[in-house]
Amino acid sequence: MRDRANVGAIEAISELRGRCVEAGESIARTLGDCISHAARVLAWVQGPQAEHWKRQKRKREQKFASAKSDLERAKIAQPDADPRSFVDQQRGIRRTKADLEEAEQKIKAVKRWSRELERQLTLLRGGVRGLASSAEADLPRAAHWLKNLEAHLNGYLEVAPPLPDPTAMPAEMDEPTDHRRMGSRPTTPGEADITEETER
Repeated sequence: MRDRANVGAIEAISELRGRCVEAGESIARTLGDCISHAARVLAWVQGPQAEHWKRQKRKREQKFASAKSDLERAKIAQPDADPRSFVDQQRGIRRTKADLEEAEQKIKAVKRWSRELERQLTLLRGGVRGLASSAEADLPRAAHWLKNLEAHLNGYLEVAPPLPDPTAMPAEMDEPTDHRRMGSRPTTPGEADITEETER
């Protein structure tokens, strides 16, 4: 049985923690950029574009009114003239009327796209809410948990006893146990006395 757990590759935990932090920041930044860009487009349509075509409509209404006045003045100046002789005035009326109709269509388009962009922006925010929550809360929480895990494992490695070296011989194996192999055998106290007398 091992004396301690085999804890290795703590660097992988640190790397995973860094990836969690980076992923959370990247996701949050990308989602923020997407929503901000969509909101800016909506603000541009509802603000500058709407005001631009309102001004254009007023200007073109004035031009259209001026073109009709030009025709009326020409008719007053030449009451007996053939109606077909007022070609320039009639052309001016047609042109200014077409310009005015264009401005009116643009205003309608701005209103339509303003509503559609508002709807799409609401759908976008709702669709990415879960992902944004994960980026802002779940991934930082996971990174914090991994940081604590790494600290606990490092602390465990500092206090845990070292693993035994499987290549080292046990201490009791250092002394020979087979006395016959060494050329002697253990003697009893009586045998030691006899041996001593014989040698004398």
